Amino acid sequence: MLLVGAVDVLSGEFRTFNSRRDRISAQTILASAAIPTLFRSVRLDDGGTYWDGLFSQNPPVRELTDTGPDEIWVIQINPKELNTEPKTVAEIADRRNELAGNLSLHQELGFIEKIDQMLEEGRLARDGKYKQIVVRVIELSRSRFPGSLGAASKLNRDPRFIEDLMSHGEAQADEFLAALAFEGAWRSQDPDAVAGFFAEDAEITSSAPFPNHGTYRGQREIHKFVADYLAGDVRVDPTKKQVARHGIAWTVRTLRGDDSSDRLEGVAEAKFRGGKVKSLRLSAG
Repeated sequence: MLLVGAVDVLSGEFRTFNSRRDRISAQTILASAAIPTLFRSVRLDDGGTYWDGLFSQNPPVRELTDTGPDEIWVIQINPKELNTEPKTVAEIADRRNELAGNLSLHQELGFIEKIDQMLEEGRLARDGKYKQIVVRVIELSRSRFPGSLGAASKLNRDPRFIEDLMSHGEAQADEFLAALAFEGAWRSQDPDAVAGFFAEDAEITSSAPFPNHGTYRGQREIHKFVADYLAGDVRVDPTKKQVARHGIAWTVRTLRGDDSSDRLEGVAEAKFRGGKVKSLRLSAG
């Protein structure tokens, strides 16, 4: 199924074109990409006059939930974070563009997370109408392209720049897939399987609110930490999204004893090298 978002400039109605019920033509794609400062609006056969989907559902994630997926993977090209304050007119306009593009996405993902949490807490029945959906987000890293990203970069057709973007995408994908495999072992709670994902020179750092504070290095120390704590007490929270940016970040939780009110929550951030975990940090996030 292909979903394409756009907004009718005149009526203000958001529109999601669904390949299972609508004819999606080249004009439909052009309508979804009609950025007002670059292209004129596109008039389609349904009588609508459309602008870019940036101003509507960006992307139309909620419609995907109707198909009952187990997971939704989001490739996010507008970075969430910025290292320095935008001050020039161009920098401010660029940041406004990024924030506008991310606003709808965060609202859509927030809706899914809320349903996931209500299911987890038993406030919604698992009767088939609702199901838990794991959300995973892969972001473009600004640190990889200092000074070369921004609104103008979306029109940059320099082959070297495009090749660098592709190379970065491949590296992000490799780390993302390695993290999926590591998470699968982690969910299995098999200490040997989890410890086997750590590189020989890897290190684990645990800080508040998690117990067992300190840094663990070497196969023996890491295996002991995994067996005593990580593979048993610390669990990935499936109701919160996983984010791949400068590494992979999961929201995790643990129980101190049997009392659910004594639950701890924090973040596990991992960096990978060659499919192995190079470092893992447990912290408050």
